Amino acid sequence: MLVREVINTHIKPLRAIDTAREALAAMVESGQVELPVVDQTTNRFIGMVTRASAEKHHVTVDSVLTIREEQSVVIGPDQHVFDIVRLLEKHNLSVVPVLDNGRNYLGVLERSVLHDRIIRLMNFTEFGSLITIHFEERDFTLSKLVRIIEAEGGLILGVSVESPHSGHPFYVISIKLNLTDPSRIVASLKRHEYIVDQHSSDDKEDRRYEQRADELMHYLNI
Repeated sequence: MLVREVINTHIKPLRAIDTAREALAAMVESGQVELPVVDQTTNRFIGMVTRASAEKHHVTVDSVLTIREEQSVVIGPDQHVFDIVRLLEKHNLSVVPVLDNGRNYLGVLERSVLHDRIIRLMNFTEFGSLITIHFEERDFTLSKLVRIIEAEGGLILGVSVESPHSGHPFYVISIKLNLTDPSRIVASLKRHEYIVDQHSSDDKEDRRYEQRADELMHYLNI
């Protein structure tokens, strides 16, 4: 999925002639904590203004041009959304402006919208069951897993991967299956000496899986 498929063109950007007070009012109205500044004549992107800056200067007549962040993170319409997840996490952004090659403003990509689209893209909300497998790094391979699961009549609907870290030296693979009862697959995986956690497909576990989808935004590694 490319950025151009999820651009929001309805959030009104700030104008170069706006004041900090007007910027703050716009953020309150839109519910955003940062907004892009765009030249109203050329449609060129100028920078970003945060709510913190607008609140600090709103009692004055300071222009948004004096409080904008010039070195803002920007993205292009043909970038993949998975790459943008890392940017949003790294810079702790709620929105990021989308520009064409000439730095003309096209719209913004919202963190919340991206989150929802990735959940749908990876089939996290499809009915089925969830299994979680722990790998040592030297044993990590998805191809063997796929063969075992498909041999038992299973179909993988979605996969998330958590990389090893200092407190947990294992890959953790969460797999959404099309089966409501994955017991045969779990048994087969255990025969191959995999460490497997099995989760049912009731409402409680569906919520658990959506929680893991939220965590994906922090450790997405595809």
